[in-house]
Amino acid sequence: MDGPFVSLPLQLQLPVAGLVLSLVSLVVINLLARRLQRGGLSRGLLVTARRSVSATIFVAALGWWIGDLLSPELITLERDGRELRDLVLVLGVAWTLLRWKRELSANKVAYAAQLLPALDGKEQIFLLDVFSKVVGIAALVILVLEVMRLLGVSAALLVTAGGFGAAALGFGAQGIVSNSLSGLSLYINRPFVVGDFIEIPSETLMGTVENISWFYTRLRSLERQPVYVPNTIFTTNTLVNIAETDNRRIWIEFGLTYNDRERIAAIVADLEQVLESHPEVDQTKAKAVNFTGYGDSSLDLRLFCHASSGDVLEAWALQQDLLLQIGDVVEVHGASMPFPTRTLIQAPGGPDRP
Repeated sequence: MDGPFVSLPLQLQLPVAGLVLSLVSLVVINLLARRLQRGGLSRGLLVTARRSVSATIFVAALGWWIGDLLSPELITLERDGRELRDLVLVLGVAWTLLRWKRELSANKVAYAAQLLPALDGKEQIFLLDVFSKVVGIAALVILVLEVMRLLGVSAALLVTAGGFGAAALGFGAQGIVSNSLSGLSLYINRPFVVGDFIEIPSETLMGTVENISWFYTRLRSLERQPVYVPNTIFTTNTLVNIAETDNRRIWIEFGLTYNDRERIAAIVADLEQVLESHPEVDQTKAKAVNFTGYGDSSLDLRLFCHASSGDVLEAWALQQDLLLQIGDVVEVHGASMPFPTRTLIQAPGGPDRP
């Protein structure tokens, strides 16, 4: 009785060999992984690939065997099932690459430090992020080429389709193309990297960069909310990379009462000495304490300096310490700082009269 399958052979070499090779590959990968450093990149990639490699070997052998058994009346295979084997192998390679990409993205900080120990932390993460995206693109290219091969797409047809595709992109996909090219520009020019705190004044946007993709960049706002920004925003607007500030400026304005005018010189001299001796003040940058003018109700002074680092938390701590020392110096000299006052004058005739 004819059916989709011809009579089965007595020896099942292909599926048995595929199963044996699959198990052997699994054991070999496990043995190799145990010899490598725990938490290392090589071990992580091997452990990630063991499932896809072993499964691909077995399914490829099984597909080859099934393709060899299929009746020509059901489907015509010119190479006796090798087409199915090759298809499974290509899909397995793409699957492994995608699993590697996910592994690299999940442990990018640790792997970046291992691969690029000589670079800065942000540079390490940036380059590893680029590498993981290249791995993802390689998987996509492999899949696209395999689909084209299965469909029998010729080079001439691809060129023709590319012409129509370019026209379609010009009219209907300008935003996608623009965002993707802007994303490529961000990777080439690197105005910021993952971990930087940036601001776009024209869009009233600011936040910490968490991810840079081909079409958008994800920021984490001060309220800890995710903000997805199209990449074209960064190429058409002014960008401030606050994370690259080398020394943060400290600018403190304060006032004295008009009765303390004679004490200004001594107070200024003491505060200048405070700036000269403070370990967190950058002595190579400009610093000064000045009497700036006569205010409506105070003698106005200004203290100006730079923190020794660009870290905002350290700058805030320095500003707090300087504010406290300003109060101490003013108090030591017997001066005082004015505060808003209001004098109520009662109308003649008593409180009941307007």
